[in-house]
Order: sequence, then structure tokens, then C-alpha cells
Amino acid sequence: MGMMDENVCHRESQRLEMQEMEYTMKTLTKLELDLAYSSEKLMNLHVLLMCLLAQENDFEAMDLVHDYIPDDSFGKVLVFDFLSGFLDSEVRELDSFMNTLEAETVDARGMVSTCLQSTEVFSVLEGKLLDSEKSLVQSRKQILEVKMQSTKLQRIVLSSGNWRLEDPMMSSQNDQVFNINGKSNTMTEQQRHILRMLEKSLARELDLEKQLSESKQREEELKMKLHYTEQVALRMEETAEVVWGRFLEADNSVEILMGISKEFVGRLQLVQFNLHGSFQRENDIKAKFQDWTEQLNAKEVAIQKLEKRNAELIAKNAELDKLREEVKSLEEQLKESRLDLKSAYDSNEASQDQLIEMENLVETLKESICISENRAEGAETKLTQLQETNLELTEEVSFLKDSVSNKEKKVGSLEKQLRELEIQLQHAKSSSEASQEQQNMLYSAIWDMETLIEDLKSKVSKAESKTDSAEEHCIILSETNFELNKELTSLKGQVEFLEKSLDQANGEKYANANEINLSSKFVMDMVLQLAVERDRIQSQLSILTNDNKALIEKLKNVRDSAPIVTLHREDYDEKEQSAPKKDVNILAQ
Repeated sequence: MGMMDENVCHRESQRLEMQEMEYTMKTLTKLELDLAYSSEKLMNLHVLLMCLLAQENDFEAMDLVHDYIPDDSFGKVLVFDFLSGFLDSEVRELDSFMNTLEAETVDARGMVSTCLQSTEVFSVLEGKLLDSEKSLVQSRKQILEVKMQSTKLQRIVLSSGNWRLEDPMMSSQNDQVFNINGKSNTMTEQQRHILRMLEKSLARELDLEKQLSESKQREEELKMKLHYTEQVALRMEETAEVVWGRFLEADNSVEILMGISKEFVGRLQLVQFNLHGSFQRENDIKAKFQDWTEQLNAKEVAIQKLEKRNAELIAKNAELDKLREEVKSLEEQLKESRLDLKSAYDSNEASQDQLIEMENLVETLKESICISENRAEGAETKLTQLQETNLELTEEVSFLKDSVSNKEKKVGSLEKQLRELEIQLQHAKSSSEASQEQQNMLYSAIWDMETLIEDLKSKVSKAESKTDSAEEHCIILSETNFELNKELTSLKGQVEFLEKSLDQANGEKYANANEINLSSKFVMDMVLQLAVERDRIQSQLSILTNDNKALIEKLKNVRDSAPIVTLHREDYDEKEQSAPKKDVNILAQ
């Protein structure tokens, strides 16, 4: 678009420069023709002046002592007077015409100064202008000389205003005064009539000379106009060919632009299809992103649950360590009780002391059982929490609950046995006779306690194995937690990448939409401009065809009316002024 506008502006400027150059050429040619006309007229006036000067010498040779003019030279005097007045008026008219020519030369100088771009044309125009200025200066000098001579002749005419007509008949015949006066009147009337006829003949001759010169000038002008019209016709044909070529180029460009517009429409459809696909992909990515966020939230919740489980397992491990320590202390106490029982066989006193110690031990056992019951209750609460939080370890927790319930049953049996032992101790206190039986019962109770301790050891070993399995499970959970963290980081990176890709897709989408809008606007503007250009070219072609027809008709009319041209000077001046305007209008069209 920008290149087309620059080309159009350049062509318009070239066309205006050509019009200005042609107008300056026409003005210079008109100025040269006017100068030639003025120089020719000046030559004719100079010839007339020479004739009048010759008559002046004849008048000086006359006998003008008594201020009388002879009868035969009276007509010559009148002719001299008339011609001197005619010469004066023509010189004044020519002087005013020279003033107008000077103004036209000044205007032509300004026009030539504007044509500085083409050096060759400027040099030609400058040379013509200098020649016309030189001829104008020479004609000015000649007009001044003719003016001086005409003023001298006018003075002679004014000085001859006191001349009187001398009739030789009056000197010889004084007696016939009235007859002579009548004859003289008739002679004067005849002379006046002759002078009028001479004036008319001179005026006709001058008019004929003017018409001849005007016809010659008009013939030359018509030749120039014919030449100009032929040049204009050739240029119009060239411009018509150029316009036709431009019209064909415009048609080709229209077809090319229609193809380009079709390609743009196809690209638009493809881009719309891609946009639709990108919208669908965006929706799919959003749905996936929501699913991934939900999965991430679920995994975070699971990780929090696993962390809680790990903390609970650590607490359980600590409690198991404490239970192991208590079992070891119980084993040591059992060993001590065995030693005490062995010493009881030796003596009853020692047995009584041992029974006291056993009572103390039983009390400590009761306390430990209470502590274990409390811990078991805490373990039950923690196990219930684990059941609520961890669905995967329900079986293990149920198993642990069963083991705890067995432990509670065994603790209850131990309490019962301890009560029985207390009863037996009371019986031993009451009677020493039943000491042996009590010792046997103690042995049986100790045996039962040993079996219980062995059962507890087996349960502790099972619990240790379960704790080991729980530790292994914790390790596995920690590993899975680490893997889940890795997956989380990777998923976060993927989510960030998807967000960036979404932003890029949105940016590309908006950029593509803007490009599509701009391209569609550009295509529509080009189509509108092409339509306007096509209409303009068609209108120019129609105008050029009409102008060519009009020029052909004008050429025919000019060729028909070229041989004979007889017009008055005012009509000639009007046509002479309108002709260059018509030529300029034709060239502008």
C-alpha cells in the first residue's frame, strides 16, 4: 500500500511538472510570436515614418514665406497630417503592447525558475527567454526612435496650423471673387472627399495588412496547435496504452490478491480449527490439572496419615522397649524368688522372710500389672486411632488388640493366682503345718508363673517380630513416601510446565487472533482499494476515449478550417488567450 501511494504521488508530481513545462513552453512561444508581430509592425511603422520624413523634406522645400499652401499640395498636407496622427496612435498602442510583453517576460522568468529539476529543459527555456528579452530591448529602442520622430512630425503639423490655401486664380482675377470662392468651395469639398477616400483606402490597406499578418500568425498558431494536438494525441494514446497496461496489471493484481485472499481465508479456517483444537486441549489440560491437583491433595493427606502412623509406631516401639525392660526385671525377680524358695526348704524362717519378700514382689507385680493395664489402655486408644487413620494396618492392629486382650486375661489369671497365693500365705501364717502344702502350691504357682513368663516371652518375641515387620513396613512406607515426594516434585514441575504451556498457548492464541484480524482487515482494505482503483481506471479510460474522439473531431475541424482565417484583432486576442488554456486543459486531462 505504501509503495503504491508513493508511485501514485511520484506520477502525479511528474504529470504536474510536465504540465508546468508545457505551459511555460507555450507562454514562451506566444511571447516569441508577439515579439515577432511587434517587430514586423515596427518595421511597417518605420517604413511609414521614412515616407513621412520624405514628405517633410518636400514641405520644407515649399515656399511658405506668406503662410500659404499651394492648391496642388493641399491634399498632400492633409495626407501628411492624417498619416502622422495614425503613426502616433500606432506607436502608442505598440508601446502599451510592449509593456504587456514586459510583464509576460517577468512571469515567464518566474515559470522558468521553477523548472530547475530537468537541466536540459531549463537550458532550452533559459535560452529562449534570453533571446526574447534581447529582442524586446531592441524593439523598445526602435519604438523610442519612432516615438521621437513622430513627436517631431506632430510638431511640424501643429506649426502648420496657420497655413492658408493660396489660390492663383485670385491674384489674376480680383473682379470675379464670388465665382472663385464658389469654385474654391467645390474644390475643397472634392479634396475633402478625396481625402476621405484616401483615408478609407489607407484604413482598408492597413486592415488588410493586419488581417494578412494575423492570418499568417494564426496559420502558424494553428500549425503549432496541430503539432501540439498531434503530440497530445500521441501522448494520450501512450497514456491510454499505459493505463490499459495498468488496468491489466490491476486485473492481474486483483486475481493475485483474490488468490491471496483465498489463501488467507484457508489459513483463517485452519487457524480457527487450530484454535478450536487448542481450546479443547486447554479444557483437557484443565481437567487433567484438576485431577492432578485432587490426586496431589489425596497424596498429601495420605502422607500426613503415614507421618501420623510413623509417629504412633515410634511411640509403640518405645512402649515395647519399656515392656521388655519390665519383663527382664520380672525374670530377675523370678530368679530371686527361686533362690528364695530353695532357701525356704532349708528353713521356715527363711521361707517366711521369702514369703514377705514374695508379698513385696507380688505388690510390685500388682503395681507393674496396673502400669501395664494403664499402658494397655493407652495402647488400645492409640490402636483405635490407628484403625481410624490407617486402613492398610487394620489386620495388624486387630492382631495386636487380640494379643492385648490375651495379656489382659493372663493378667487377670495372674491376679487370681496372686489372690490364691495371698490366701495360701495367710493359711501358711495361720498354720505352719500347711507350709509344706503351701510350698507345693507355691512351686505349682511358680511353675505356672514360669509357664506364663515363657508365654509372655513367646508373645514378646511375636510382638518383636510384629514390631520388626512394622518397622519394615515403616521403612517401606518411608520409601514410598520418598517416591511420592519425588512424584510430587515431578508433578509440580509438570504442573508448572503445563501452566507455562497454557500461558504460551493463550499468548499464541491471542497473537494468532490479532494477526488474523490484521490480515483480514488488510485483505478487505486491499479489495476495497482495488475496486476503487478499478473504477477510477475505467472512468479514466472512458474519459480518455471521449477525449481522443473529441481531439480527432477537433483535428478534422482544424484541418477543414485551416486555409482561410479572417477575424478581427479582438477575436484573435480572445482566441489567442483561450487557446493555451484549452491546450493546458487537454494536457491536464
